[in-house]
Amino acid sequence: MTRSDALAEADALSQAPDLWRDHEGRPTFRHRPKLIGPEISFTIEERDLAWSDGRSTGRLPLHQIESVRIVFRPANLYTRRYRVEVRQRLGKKNWFSNVSWRGMVEIEAHDAPFTAFVRALCARIGQTSPNARFIAGEPAWRYMIIAATTAGLTISLAYLAFQAISAVNWGLMGLVAFIGGYTVWQMSLWLTKNRPATFDPLDPPAILLPDVKPPRASAP
Repeated sequence: MTRSDALAEADALSQAPDLWRDHEGRPTFRHRPKLIGPEISFTIEERDLAWSDGRSTGRLPLHQIESVRIVFRPANLYTRRYRVEVRQRLGKKNWFSNVSWRGMVEIEAHDAPFTAFVRALCARIGQTSPNARFIAGEPAWRYMIIAATTAGLTISLAYLAFQAISAVNWGLMGLVAFIGGYTVWQMSLWLTKNRPATFDPLDPPAILLPDVKPPRASAP
């Protein structure tokens, strides 16, 4: 892809219909990362990624961004949570996710605006910071630790299941199948999505973006 094609693609992504926009028409995204705390907004400006929590503001110059990382980070109340981490060369880091806390047991997902904003942001950073790294998944060392833990847990559960069947203890077998099976499934999903890799800023990995359902066609 030529530079002109990349510029055209970045401009097209910045016009995606699912994007939220501020009063000046600039791409923006907001979320409330904690139950106790303010909502934080991010805006793609001409030269900066601006952020504000209502009390303080800041900017990350786009040409100084060193890396963008997208990871799958399930939360206790929401297992389809994704997170983007933007790191500046000076070490400063900002992050945002596709979910917002709305109450003690209430989380709101912003899947379509999140996906559109991530695509627009990656394209803009790739355009203005050619040396930036675009990283998919967790660091290799963390991935290996979770992989080893998952393997150990799977072996332990298989042993418990064998003991339960041998002792005809269906209660224990049901407990192992329900709790252990769910845990292994979640960890396996984490491993599948968070494989360490790099990606093209114009093509973020779909596996690390929320599934966005197309709108239903209206009845004639």
